Amino acid sequence: MATDQDLLIEAARRARRNRRSGRNLLISLVVAAACAAIGWVLIFQVRAFIKSIPFLPLGMVTGWLLVIGVAAFVLAGLIAAGALLVANPGNRWGVPVAGACPACGGRILRQDTVAPAGSGSLRNPPKGVVTLCDVKGCAYGTATVTTPSRAG
Repeated sequence: MATDQDLLIEAARRARRNRRSGRNLLISLVVAAACAAIGWVLIFQVRAFIKSIPFLPLGMVTGWLLVIGVAAFVLAGLIAAGALLVANPGNRWGVPVAGACPACGGRILRQDTVAPAGSGSLRNPPKGVVTLCDVKGCAYGTATVTTPSRAG
């Protein structure tokens, strides 16, 4: 069975790998595109179709479709902007830490607070601070558990 430190280090490495790969950015942009598509359909398809039906007094319905469609466009813009700021693969994982790596001597240590998703029988996974070496090929990682896991 893996220790809490091992779970935290693996979760940090996974988060760093996801950021570098651009996977989080891609998922966020897909969600933003879906919101924009919903807004477009509501405003330019459904609302236009309902307005084209003669003798149908649906002014309030078309007004709400317009409001919901605009809200979907705004939400898409906020998600896209947030994705570019937060999930950008150009941004490095964690914050810089002073000092040299004990394994390779590199001076590129970074740390962040990590809480892995529940795995196996752990209902409440551990939380802690993980420090990883950012030198290519170095596998150094250490974790300090702040909240230990509890088996479910």
